[in-house]
Amino acid sequence: MLNDEKKSSIEAEERYRHEIASKLRADLGVVEEDVKNLGKSFWDKAMEVLNSNFGLWFLSSVFITGGAAVYQITQHHYDAKLIRDKEIITCEFEIANRLNGMKFLLRRAKTVGEAQFALTPVTKSLGSVSPEYENVNIAVLYFKIYQLTGERDISMGDNVKELEEKNLLIQAENPKSAFDEADRKRLLEIIDALHQYDINQIYKRK
Repeated sequence: MLNDEKKSSIEAEERYRHEIASKLRADLGVVEEDVKNLGKSFWDKAMEVLNSNFGLWFLSSVFITGGAAVYQITQHHYDAKLIRDKEIITCEFEIANRLNGMKFLLRRAKTVGEAQFALTPVTKSLGSVSPEYENVNIAVLYFKIYQLTGERDISMGDNVKELEEKNLLIQAENPKSAFDEADRKRLLEIIDALHQYDINQIYKRK
């Protein structure tokens, strides 16, 4: 059995614990309220600043500056693409012009000398689309397109290489000799293959 003194001591201790717990709950409530008020106060002040003349000027500056930067980047990208596309088209037309010229002249060539002249567009243009490419080798034109598009076709490369090799062999022959029919046939096959490749590339980019 507990005597009165111990009972009183236990009751006093329980009251003390109860008072401490009540005080902690009260303090916690105050802290929570302060946090809520602080959050409201921050956003109220922020909205007040943003709605002021300074805030409107600040937002305008941010959006105008950001918009101008985006516009400049977009414009630069568009200009670069325009220049690239123009360069590709110029090269394609130059190549097509040369292939058509070679094809026309090779069909009518009777002597090696006439075939040599017909193959002139392998190394330079007989009537360039752009003065810039007048004295540019046809292989360089194909390489230029590869640089601009990143697209490479092995069979096309092989055909260009064979065209250049055949040209070198024919240029070394006697101009007065008769033009060999087998050479004519093979050269026309190579030119047709290159021409078809160019047409496919043009349609592919549309």
